[in-house]
Amino acid sequence: MTKDRLFISSLAVGASIIAMAVPAWAQEMAAAAPAQEDAVPQAAAPASNADIVVTGSRIVRDGYTAPTPVTVASTEELAKTTPSGVADALNKLPQFNNSLSPSKSANNFSNLPIHGNVLNLRGLGTPSNNPKGPLRTLILFDGMRVSPTEYVGTIDTNVLPQLLMQRVDVVTGGASAQWGSDAVAGVVNFILDKKFTGFKGVAQAGVDQRGNNGNQRLGGAFGADFAGGRGHVLLSAEYSNSDGMLRQDRDFATQGYNFVGSVTSTCALSANGQSRTCTAAPGTVANPYVVAPDIRISALAANGRIVGSSVAGNPFVGRVINNDGSTRPFNLGTVVGTTGFQQGGDGYKIPDDTNAISPLTNYNGFGRVSYDLTDDINFFVQGLYARSKYHYFTQGNSLIPATQSARIYKGNPYLSTALDGALTGANDYYVVGQQDAGQPKPIAYEKTDYWTATTGLAGKFDDFNWQVTYSHGDSKHSMDNVGLYDNQKLYAALDAVRDPSTGQVTCRVLLNPTYASQYAGCKPIDVMHGDPSKSTPEGYAYATGTSSYRARFKQDAIAANISGSLFELPAGPVDIAVGVEYRRQSLRLTSNADPSLLDTDAEREAYFAGLRGVPRAESATVPYPTGSINTLFYWLTNVGSAAGKLNVKEAYAELAVPILKDTPFFRELSVNGAIRVTDYSTSGTVKTWKVGGTWKPVDDLLLRGTYSHDIRAPNLFELYAGAQSGIGIVNDVRSADGSYGSGQNVNANTVTSGNPNLKPEVADTYTFGAVFSPSFLRGFSASIDYYNIKVDKLIDSLSAQQILTNCLNAGGSGVAECNLIERASPTSFPSLIRLTPANIAFLKTAGVDFDFTYRTAVGNGGLGLRLYLNYLDKFDAQQYAGAPIAHYAGVSVVTSNPQGFPRWRGNLTVDYTNGPFGLTIGEQYIGKMRLDIPGGATPIQFVNPKVKPVWYTDLTMRYTIPHGDGGNFEFFATVNNLFDKKPPLIPGTVPGVNPPTNIAVYDIVGRAFTAGVRVKF
Repeated sequence: MTKDRLFISSLAVGASIIAMAVPAWAQEMAAAAPAQEDAVPQAAAPASNADIVVTGSRIVRDGYTAPTPVTVASTEELAKTTPSGVADALNKLPQFNNSLSPSKSANNFSNLPIHGNVLNLRGLGTPSNNPKGPLRTLILFDGMRVSPTEYVGTIDTNVLPQLLMQRVDVVTGGASAQWGSDAVAGVVNFILDKKFTGFKGVAQAGVDQRGNNGNQRLGGAFGADFAGGRGHVLLSAEYSNSDGMLRQDRDFATQGYNFVGSVTSTCALSANGQSRTCTAAPGTVANPYVVAPDIRISALAANGRIVGSSVAGNPFVGRVINNDGSTRPFNLGTVVGTTGFQQGGDGYKIPDDTNAISPLTNYNGFGRVSYDLTDDINFFVQGLYARSKYHYFTQGNSLIPATQSARIYKGNPYLSTALDGALTGANDYYVVGQQDAGQPKPIAYEKTDYWTATTGLAGKFDDFNWQVTYSHGDSKHSMDNVGLYDNQKLYAALDAVRDPSTGQVTCRVLLNPTYASQYAGCKPIDVMHGDPSKSTPEGYAYATGTSSYRARFKQDAIAANISGSLFELPAGPVDIAVGVEYRRQSLRLTSNADPSLLDTDAEREAYFAGLRGVPRAESATVPYPTGSINTLFYWLTNVGSAAGKLNVKEAYAELAVPILKDTPFFRELSVNGAIRVTDYSTSGTVKTWKVGGTWKPVDDLLLRGTYSHDIRAPNLFELYAGAQSGIGIVNDVRSADGSYGSGQNVNANTVTSGNPNLKPEVADTYTFGAVFSPSFLRGFSASIDYYNIKVDKLIDSLSAQQILTNCLNAGGSGVAECNLIERASPTSFPSLIRLTPANIAFLKTAGVDFDFTYRTAVGNGGLGLRLYLNYLDKFDAQQYAGAPIAHYAGVSVVTSNPQGFPRWRGNLTVDYTNGPFGLTIGEQYIGKMRLDIPGGATPIQFVNPKVKPVWYTDLTMRYTIPHGDGGNFEFFATVNNLFDKKPPLIPGTVPGVNPPTNIAVYDIVGRAFTAGVRVKF
């Protein structure tokens, strides 16, 4: 039986169970109903209308049903199969796609904070080239906007007090008119249990089957009344820790799998015999991609390779450097159908001893005090503090031509006699590249301190509820990338000579009195004998340093809201909600490696003054670089300073009007409308609106629909980000006539910066669906909703490869993309490619959500079933006007930042409770996909493009021991990925960037165990 058939069969079995239960229920309804009420846990119950109004609408009235689809999940229900945290549980629901979490983030670079739990509704937050993490999902905490926890504008939901959460409401449609900017994909509202009384806590620990990814969680929460019940206090404190996991901890991640061209007949040795060039591009019909193991990049050898010399015809060019300083021929391994790649032999790749999952430690504390000043006015103040700490290995120190290579000059004491003899003049040199000779890995240490405080008054008068609040949010993010090559010191240390007065090896710059004091303490470094940290430990220590940045984001917000009934119509009250909001945000980022300080030739020449051998751009007249310096402060991590502020003024109104009630075919008919006017100090005034309606033709069936116009304004980082350095392999294709492009497939330097001219993104969303709650089948409820979302003026930036391709297609000039490329000559490799966001893209998605709930008595116990399903009909994007439409639906995207868009996703939970014993089984379904890299004129070709569907099973057993008056100890044990399902083999197209699967979609941990106890008094 295929997995798809198994999926359909499972649904059929579930339907059969329900069908078989109907006759028994019909015969025993009166007797069974009380048993059901007692046996089924409250968490399994479908939410009441009073629950839904909190987030589906600003209208607050018991019994009011909003037309907006809302998924409601209690935190107790979510924890049953995913005890690690609420956000991890939400990410198993099909409404969330391509979210960020510690296990779903790349860890090679530290330029951006992308390692928290950042939710992504509908996958809308991840356009094709967004490195910052998901946006376009509004996060609320008890109905109030959460200020960004990271300076890039994202919110790590780990900061919220999970033990005091009552439930999570997920609005799966545009909601900007009610809630403001960012609610393009929808809203996630974490509801606080403001009336919690007593004490509850959790202590748990876990580890995976192979002994990795150990984790611990400890927390407690307290609530109590005071002043005769007029006041209430809440307190909580939580700690969690995860040890993370290395790639080498999983066998499939150590085999060097990569996608390469499958046809080798068009490949031939390059003119210098040191690499291969293939005329048929990989991924085309003539050369489809195939998975192959042990793929390496031919440009270098890990231990070191001589890639050039100032002496024409030098016989050592292309040879590999051995640990004893001798050289040997470069082993080109087995030919593959991708230019510059090979199978086996020498060459290099990103090594396996880097993090697949970042180690993480979280602390948070929360406190709230509320007090009834009068019977109708309540005062409250609450505060939250959280600290998140990550550390992980970043990409190892490398000398990768042309932007980060070593020139070793004649007379360097570390050259062998043979190598030195092949250099004729005193200023002749070798160009040496090295990738991973065994030197220590740089380590990034990230820390975010976040706090927010809110105070306000809430009250009632007549039929109206009102609230006034002020909140302040403050996030401080620090990053220290320790052990990176400090390029100024590196190039001083690489230029080693013998001191003529002592005969000792020293740094050449120390013999120059003009610069000797600036480089005092310089120790020579040797890259001609393998690992420089072993051959010259003092030199390696001198040449490495710490790239650091500090970011602070602050938000102040004031809001006033009032809602209630204006007057009565025959069908019921006309309800209104109005409000005003004001927000002020500021961002300040400082760095010790700001690329803008080296963005002119004069600045770079001054910074590296006195040094020779600093990498330079290629010249058109000589075969080796003699042009402008093209390196920055540190290897890879160079983060630009940023500063900016904005303010937002908003006013909104929402109206709900009942039309008919309790008439034939119109048990209820009502309409709802909302409008919001928002003024941004950065981008002007925008209007958002929403209309919707509900119709109940009979008591058992509710039909609903909405249409909304939504926006997302650019955040401060998108507007004012300083230059951020990056690196990545690009294929700089040479034109057919040979007049443009270098023909190289190697790493290129990139710089990304903000754009203060960005405008808000604009979205239009419509939904329609039905809720079926049959009176003849008590405990059953089903909802089906269609959604269609189109986002225009979407903020995105072209990738470095797209910029090169677009300029090539234009003949090398005449289009804006060509102005973003810095070359010494039309046929030299780019020294820099600039990436800038703009309102250039559009995105459109459509699909259907299904939500089925059933609860009933079985024997002496209670059975609860809940099934979430999503069918993705469309997910199309266009990166800029005139570009091909990229079709993502049903695709597993093969890139260095993979994404997945299965047509079908589902999550089924079966929970059974009988007395003190409870059992929960969770089944997560990820439908089949095909491989592609959308966005080209034609689909990318793969020898085997099919990705089979995947099922993950979670199992939790619990046993509850009563204690005292209403208290209990609940002991639980959970096995996630019960059958140890391995992820599909989906490597990237660059060796070693990620574990060889789609990390955004699939589990890379395998079977994992968690055990613990929950207490309640």
